[in-house]
Parts: sequence; C-alpha cells; structure tokens
Amino acid sequence: MADGSVDAEVVIVGGGIAGLATAVALQRAGVAPGGRGILVLERHPELRATGTAMTVFPNGWFALRALGVAHKLTSRYGVIEKSRVTNLETGTTQVFRFAGNKVSDEVRMRAVGRKALLDALADELPPGMVRFSSKLVSIDAVPATSGSSEATVLRLEDGAVIRAKILIGCDGVHSVVARWLGLSEPLRSGRSTIRGLSVYPSGHGLKQEIRQYLSNGIRAGLLPISNTGIYPPSTWARTCPPSTWTWSVTPTWATSRGHHCCTETPGACSRARQPVGR
Repeated sequence: MADGSVDAEVVIVGGGIAGLATAVALQRAGVAPGGRGILVLERHPELRATGTAMTVFPNGWFALRALGVAHKLTSRYGVIEKSRVTNLETGTTQVFRFAGNKVSDEVRMRAVGRKALLDALADELPPGMVRFSSKLVSIDAVPATSGSSEATVLRLEDGAVIRAKILIGCDGVHSVVARWLGLSEPLRSGRSTIRGLSVYPSGHGLKQEIRQYLSNGIRAGLLPISNTGIYPPSTWARTCPPSTWTWSVTPTWATSRGHHCCTETPGACSRARQPVGR
C-alpha cells in the first residue's frame, strides 16, 4: 500500500441492520458510485442469524421503502391492526387499533424476522462490499500531509490494515468506534427483555394482532409474524419501589410507539422507558 493511499472512501464497522442499511443508503445516494469505495466490516464469518423478530412501525417502513427493500418484506408479513393489553391484576383488557397510512398499505405496522430484513438489505449490495471475519481491534487517525489527506487507519485482528477517509460505527453496544471517539460506556436501563420465536408447523390459529399481559412489573406478549410463527417478547423492569407501582398504559402507544410502563408518577414512567444507550 503506497503512502497516502486510501483503501476505502467509507468504512462501516458492523454488518448488522444499521451497518447494512447505512451501506445501502450511501450507495443509493451516489456516494462511491456502484458501491466502489464502500466497505462493511463484519466480525462474524457470515450474516448473523441471531435475534428473532422485531416490530416495524410506519416510520420504519418509510425508511425501508426509501432503501428499496420494503416490498421484499411486506409480501411476506401481514399487517398488525390492533393490540389487546390485559392487566392480570384487575382482569381488564384495553384494545388499541394501529393507525395506517392513507396513501399506501405498505407503511403499516408489521412484525418481521430479523434475518429476513438482513438478507433483504444484503441483497442490495454488490459482492465483496461486506468483508466477513473482520474484527476491528484498533483505530488511529493519520493527520493530513502535503501529499495526502487526513485518513483513519483501522487494524483488524487478522493483521490487515485498512485506510479510510470516512469511518462510520455501527458495531453495537460494545462499540470499538464509540470507545475510540471517547463516548461514555453503555448504561443499564433497569429493564430486562427476553426474545424468542415459536414455530407451529401446522399453524397457530391466532389472529393477526398483538396480545400483551401485564402483571407486577412484567410485560409479556404474543405477536404472530406469520401463519406458523409467533414472536413472544417479555420485558420486566424495577426502576421504582414495587410498593409504589401502579399500572398505566400510555394511550399514545398505538400510534407513536410509546411504552406500557408501571410506575407511581409520570416522571418515573419516563425513567422506566429509557433504553440501553449512551
């Protein structure tokens, strides 16, 4: 590699949903035409199959449509039209209907498989843009000189060295890029979640709606993602003394992706809603 050369215009660290979506967006925007000069580094040997499913709200479908992949998924996953929320302490059930989009049925709430979304994004990228088994171990900034522009030097676990003009970190909660930038470490939200996927080869027979059950600080649910698959997320949080908690379902959840939370005051409710972040 000659001094002053740049191996990639843009290097994206992390080949998950964020990393692949960023690569697709840059390619569609004309950055490094034809994908040349964009490189995605993924530390695993292939696209990860970990994770189960996720709920994609209308704003997410607008983004996926802009990336040119929404149609690949809407044909596979049905629309979620309503949610039933049952308080197991009182036995009461509230029903919320999810607002759709008057212009397009494509941008309505659906649950999709994580791997299916990854594959849809990866199919938009040319071969070789995603470099697998590429674990980043260190980053150094090289200042500009009279014969070259400023660059970032990435060193991988296998000994490879890559120079880039632009570095984008999409490498998850324990991000090497974030640590290099001096960002704070992730914080615990006080909330734990279990995700899974149940498969019924003969069909589960449930309606295409969310069923949620709330009890003593725990929220569990059933969400069909297909005729044979059910996504059963469970979440529990203890951010306030249990003796002071009361049930409160935020009425805006059905339209703005709010949260069901259990707390004694609206202020504490916002604390219970905090995700893991920096």
